[in-house]
Amino acid sequence: MALRIGFIPIEGGHYYREALEEVTRAEELGFDSVWMEEHHSVSNHYWPSPLPVLAGFATRTSRMMLGTDILVAAFYHPARLAEDVALLDVMSSGRFTLGIAIGYKPDEFALYGVPLEKRGARFEEQLAIMQALWRGERVAVRGAYHTVDGRLEPLPVTKPHPPVWIGGWGEITLRRAATLGDNWIPGPTADLARLLEGKRRFREHRTAAGRPEPTEWPLTRDVIIADTDARARELAEEHIMVAYRREYAGGWRHPFIDASIATDLDRLMADRFIIGGPEQCIAQIRRFVEQYGMTHLICRTFFPGMPHGHIMRELDLIAREVAPAFR
Repeated sequence: MALRIGFIPIEGGHYYREALEEVTRAEELGFDSVWMEEHHSVSNHYWPSPLPVLAGFATRTSRMMLGTDILVAAFYHPARLAEDVALLDVMSSGRFTLGIAIGYKPDEFALYGVPLEKRGARFEEQLAIMQALWRGERVAVRGAYHTVDGRLEPLPVTKPHPPVWIGGWGEITLRRAATLGDNWIPGPTADLARLLEGKRRFREHRTAAGRPEPTEWPLTRDVIIADTDARARELAEEHIMVAYRREYAGGWRHPFIDASIATDLDRLMADRFIIGGPEQCIAQIRRFVEQYGMTHLICRTFFPGMPHGHIMRELDLIAREVAPAFR
């Protein structure tokens, strides 16, 4: 099976025009998908509103899958989110995938006035409401967290609803992904050993629930490809390390990027990032294909300060030099 390849374009600040240029170029080059992240109040990185951005991409593409990687469930009312997802599915003629998770950054929850506690239980209630609305049911729910009375119009074109890929870690999250979602979408911070363990537990929960194996095994990876290994490494030192030092060494606690790793590129790269010239990147990607069973690589291409011009070059290199090795 050919490896599907997607990417997360430039984001943060006022870069929407550049993002649109990257996305239209990626579609010309044969990329399979484009994805948007969600974080809040981060300068020079991330956008807060993935669905409007993807709606813009939907109007300028005709073939690529559009997805959120990841939308934070806690900041949406279930009826509003169900409507927006359905409309995006209609606008894109059924090309939308909802990657969703419960969120973890306290400052983002403070922005929305939403408590961090019980966010998992709220998420389960929210997803059940959304799935019922997508099926066209009249929903009358007075739940522990949400009150909804009514139905959805228009319904999504994808039946019974657009794919729901659940992100995150930990035993409860993996069980939710296996039993409530269509797939699990792990983020770029995990190394191969942790990915393999997560996949094993996800499959165990899936089997126990009597649900079929997913048809895709997506992986998001931080990717920097350049004409030479040395140039890619320079760019990683300059751009990835800014993000990781600032986010993981100085601020909030990430569950598996501790401060000692967050300042050491070699330790960070090991079995985690895809960085190098085309040949080195092919070898690193092949490792995830062979060992993890990855069928859909989502390349996160933007890090603080990374020039739009370089991302355009990366898209060419991936399409012309890397993708043919996996056809």
